[in-house]
Amino acid sequence: MNKLLKGWHLIFLYLKVINQGVSYGKSLRGNRVVISNTGKIVLGDNVSLNSYPDGDLYITGLNTYFKDSEIIIGNNCNLNGTMIHCNISVKIGDYCMFGPGTKIVDNDSHRVSIDILERRKPAVRIPINIGNNVWVGMNSLILKGVKIGNNSIVAAHSVVTKDVPDNVIVGGNPAKIIKELKD
Repeated sequence: MNKLLKGWHLIFLYLKVINQGVSYGKSLRGNRVVISNTGKIVLGDNVSLNSYPDGDLYITGLNTYFKDSEIIIGNNCNLNGTMIHCNISVKIGDYCMFGPGTKIVDNDSHRVSIDILERRKPAVRIPINIGNNVWVGMNSLILKGVKIGNNSIVAAHSVVTKDVPDNVIVGGNPAKIIKELKD
């Protein structure tokens, strides 16, 4: 019975992806996913979109809000209970892993001001670019304008507000370099 249930999850995943106009590569795996695509979403080969556990606690979601919005996810990536909110651009390289509860947001959602008219202006939106072989720990938050370098690790519960260089571990709120990674 469990194999049959997993088969239905895949069928529903493919139907949702196709219905939302998402392009995908050779292999797509996953279970319950939320997709809202007004712009463009492209998934590479061998991408896994899992809500954990089975969507009860952490939902994976891909959301583009404008026609010029784009989410590009590279090959061999695993999104586990990860939510992406995209107003302009979120690009993720190859071989990346995201833990449950991770949120990636390329905009402020609103402006901060006491002036009513200023507060109602469109949100500030700046692209996010995540390199290859990046691992993001659970319940982390990656904010607008951030670039995360290749082979870097973001510790669990971190808030990434500034660029992260290649080959480092960052952690905390705001995230700071904890250690350099070497072979």
